[in-house]
Amino acid sequence: MQTKALLFISLAAILITACTEPPSQVPVYRVAKNTLIHKVSTEGELFAVNAVSISAPSTLQGPRFIATLAAEYSEVQAGDVVVTFDASQLQKAQVKASTGLAAVVADQQQKLAEQYNEQTALGLEQTLNSHEFSFADRFNIDDVQIRSRLEIIDSLQNKEYLGNKREYLDWQEHSFSQRSAGELELLQLQRGQQQSLLHQAQSGLEQLEVRSPHQGIILYETNWRGEKPEVGGMVFPGNRIGSIPDLNLQHVKLQVIEQEAVGLLAGQPVTFSLTAWPDETLSGSIVSVAPVAQSRERRDPRKYIEVVVAPTVQDPRFLPGNKIRAEILVNSIPDALLVPLQAIFSEQQQLYVYKREHSRFVKQAIQIGQKSLSHAQVLTGLQTGEEIALLNPESTI
Repeated sequence: MQTKALLFISLAAILITACTEPPSQVPVYRVAKNTLIHKVSTEGELFAVNAVSISAPSTLQGPRFIATLAAEYSEVQAGDVVVTFDASQLQKAQVKASTGLAAVVADQQQKLAEQYNEQTALGLEQTLNSHEFSFADRFNIDDVQIRSRLEIIDSLQNKEYLGNKREYLDWQEHSFSQRSAGELELLQLQRGQQQSLLHQAQSGLEQLEVRSPHQGIILYETNWRGEKPEVGGMVFPGNRIGSIPDLNLQHVKLQVIEQEAVGLLAGQPVTFSLTAWPDETLSGSIVSVAPVAQSRERRDPRKYIEVVVAPTVQDPRFLPGNKIRAEILVNSIPDALLVPLQAIFSEQQQLYVYKREHSRFVKQAIQIGQKSLSHAQVLTGLQTGEEIALLNPESTI
C-alpha cells in the first residue's frame, strides 16, 4: 500500500513538471541589451583613379588576334610597343586587293582596246557608206532614153538602202558611245573598290602596333569573364586592352554580395589589409556604392555590388591589382535590445517571435529597427530578460 502511494506521488510530480516547463528540445534565447554591430567582410583590389587607356585602334576592320604582349606590371617608356597584332589576315587581304586591282586594270585596258577596234571598224563602215551614197547620188540617171525603167528603179532602191544604212550606222555609233561609257564606268567603280580595300589593308598593317603614350607600368584590363588579354586572344576595334596608371592616387574596389550590401552608404568606415601583408591593418572610407548588382564570373550565380573605398593614406606598397581583404562597418548601435534573426518569424507582413510564458510559448508581435548579419534591434514587443524560442516550437511538437 505504501509502495502504491509513493508511485502515485512520483507520477503526479512528473505530470506537474511536464505542465510547468516547456518542451526541453526547444532552444531558448534570453533577450538582453548589447551593442549592435553590423560589419560586412569582403574582398577586392586596388586600382588607380587616374590612368591613360590603351585600346585597339578603332580604324581596324574586324577583330584582330594578339601576336605579342608586353609583360603586365613591366615598366614602359614613351613609344615602347605594348601590343602587336597578327598580320596574316591583313596580308591576305592586301594580296587579294592587289590581285583584284590588277585584274580590273587589265579589264579596263582590254575593254579600251575592244572599244577602239569596234569604233575604228564602225568609222570605216560609215566612210564607205558615205562614198557609196555620194557615188549613187552623183551617177543616178533617170532618163528612160538612156537607161531602162528597171535599171532606174534598181538605182533608186540602192540609194534608199544606202540612206537607211547611214541612219542605222549613226544609231549604232550613238548606242556604242552609251554602252562604252557604261562599261568603263562600271570598271572604274570596281577599280575604286579594289583600291579602297587595298588602302584599308595597308592602313591596317601600319596600325598593328600599339605603343605607350608615356612612361609608367602597364596593366591589362579584365573582361566580363575576369580574363585578361593574352597572346592569341581576339580583340575588336576600339576595345580597351589596358592602361598606364598614375600610382600617386589609388583606391580600393570591393565586391560585396548583393544580399549583404543592404545599408552600405558613402562615408562609412572601412578597415582593410593587403593580402601580401595580412597583419597590417589600414583604414579608409566608402566613396561610392554602385546602384546595380552585376555578375562577376560566368559560373557564379551570385551578383555583387561594387564599392569604391578611398584609403586614408596612400601606402608606398600600393600597386594596382593588389588583392585586398576588407571589413566595412555598416552600423554600430550601443545599448540595443537584440534578438537573433533566426528567432524572428513573419505572417501576413507582421513580424513576431515565440515568447516563453510559464509552460508554453506564445506569439508576440514585434517591431525591429536596424539589423546586422545575425541580429536585429527590437523596438517594441519585448523587454530585457524575457526568453524567446530560437526555433518554431509548433514544428518541434
